[in-house]
Amino acid sequence: MSGKKKFVIFAHSGTYDKLYQIVTLAITAASMGRETYVFLFFWALKRFVNEEFSPEVLGAEFGEEGEKLGKRMSDMNPVSIKELLIEVRKMGNLKLYACSGAVKLMDLEEKKVKSKVDDILGLTTIIEITDGAETQLFI
Repeated sequence: MSGKKKFVIFAHSGTYDKLYQIVTLAITAASMGRETYVFLFFWALKRFVNEEFSPEVLGAEFGEEGEKLGKRMSDMNPVSIKELLIEVRKMGNLKLYACSGAVKLMDLEEKKVKSKVDDILGLTTIIEITDGAETQLFI
């Protein structure tokens, strides 16, 4: 994968609207041939590990407007973001990593986390991987 443009997302937030943005940006960049990395921290990590990607979450987070938006999202794209993520990861240029410190802070079972991501990494390795990235987003 070296030589390709790197697209990096540092994912912290666990609200559905931000998770949706994280996944759609990552799958779009990967589909465009970018070497794409998503580093998961805090609430985003917890949601990814527990596979909480349902648009219905918007209603709980944002009330009636969230419910309406969640319905529109489901109507416009009946394929779930979880399914899209699985399909695009098969291409091989989209990697999901969990921060080792965040795994401990969020009290997540390491075995379960490893079953959902490519690996659990420390900050020094994350910094090495992201070195020279053309795009770095913090969501």
